Amino acid sequence: MEQKTYIDQIYDLILQFGPKIVSALILLFVGMWVIRRVVRSFGVLLEKRHVDASLRPFLVTLIDVALKVALLLVVASQIGIETTSFIAVFSAIAFAIGLALQGSLGNFASGVLILLFRPYRVGDLLSVEDFTGYVSEIQIFNTILITEHGKKIIIPNSKITEGPIENIALGEDVQVEISILLDSNTSVPAIREAASAAAAECPWLVEGRQAEVVISGLNREDMKVDIAWWTTGENYIHTLDFIHEALRDAFETRGIALARERRREMLE
Repeated sequence: MEQKTYIDQIYDLILQFGPKIVSALILLFVGMWVIRRVVRSFGVLLEKRHVDASLRPFLVTLIDVALKVALLLVVASQIGIETTSFIAVFSAIAFAIGLALQGSLGNFASGVLILLFRPYRVGDLLSVEDFTGYVSEIQIFNTILITEHGKKIIIPNSKITEGPIENIALGEDVQVEISILLDSNTSVPAIREAASAAAAECPWLVEGRQAEVVISGLNREDMKVDIAWWTTGENYIHTLDFIHEALRDAFETRGIALARERRREMLE
């Protein structure tokens, strides 16, 4: 009699939960098949949109995990399991992780934006705060710069997106600028001649573009002169280093002295 009671109870449980379990299993298998198709299509879409290769796997994995978690919640609800408590637990865990990793999440979000909108690319010459170097690698959390002296500078991505940056892109023409203070009596044609002579010595300047000389400040004793030459992004630092020496020699040949040197000569 007791054994029959157990069988009856099992039979009742099967009648009560059997259809739900079967429908949940069908929903699970169909849902997993749909998710695989959606994730595969999403990966193809990212590739067609030329999203950065280092970002694509993360986005595909993120979509895959999110869809599977949603599917499991739907399956649990289909069986009759209360999902409100699970959602509350997941929300609490996500909130705690967010607080603990606030800085890292900020760098991560900035890395995603950088890889999506591409304000700079690998190889570009980047100036961030007091650091200047060529972009060696763009990671999810950091951007790595390599200086002319071979030093590796690791900059958190949030530092890049929260402030202004100077980007000198590869393959584009850019001006190398030098600001100097000269005696106010210095001949402007002589300055232009010296700038052209310095340009003639530099092998990295863009052909057909003349040196530009602008008087940006003037008083009784001295004047501020801005001189610019056109070069390419990949040769910016080489040109800047070379042109200082070439301009100094051109000034010395033509007797052009800096304002401080001129005042020292007057005092002596």
